[in-house]
Amino acid sequence: MALLIKELTLICVLTLLGASFSIFSGLTQPPWSAPELEAGEIHQVDAEVINPIWVDARPEVDYETAHIEGALSLNDSNWDSQIFDLMGAWLESPQPIVVYCSSASCDTSKQIAERLRMDLPDAEIYSLHGGWQP
Repeated sequence: MALLIKELTLICVLTLLGASFSIFSGLTQPPWSAPELEAGEIHQVDAEVINPIWVDARPEVDYETAHIEGALSLNDSNWDSQIFDLMGAWLESPQPIVVYCSSASCDTSKQIAERLRMDLPDAEIYSLHGGWQP
């Protein structure tokens, strides 16, 4: 019995030391420091796992300069001509849709995502938290 208590104590101490090292060395962020996501947002790491249809809400010039591979351009200025491409892609392969713009301060992705939710009510639609930088 005493040996079991010693082994359990050793396991707890090693676990606590490993967790403390990870947090204080900067290898991982403590759970309480993670930024809060608003409703309908997703982190890029999580978005890449779900293999979404990417939607670039930035101006056409920025899209032509650089974009996520396979992303479709959709913003207010080209909505009428590009929405059908997105709808066709989603109907062909219903995947989650992730809308992104250039920075965390850019609200365009949230506005486009909201508009898409009205046009595609059955789709799973997110805006990318923090934006995307090439």
